[in-house]
Amino acid sequence: MGEEANKASEEAVAGPGRPEAGIAAEHIPALDPKIQDQLGRVFRSFCDDLVQQPMPDKLLVLLARLEAKQREKK
Repeated sequence: MGEEANKASEEAVAGPGRPEAGIAAEHIPALDPKIQDQLGRVFRSFCDDLVQQPMPDKLLVLLARLEAKQREKK
């Protein structure tokens, strides 16, 4: 069990592509602000579209059942 085993163990805990134990977050480069802005716009657009979609009937039925059970408890 040498340095390789220790590194593999740290990666298993931190996960591949994630900072290893002992590396401070300030050493991780941030995304370019232009990329952050673009990601934000795409994510907001996706969320706006998602919110506009009608709620599936199956979910409405489940919510109605949950509400009925909550009323029974009171």
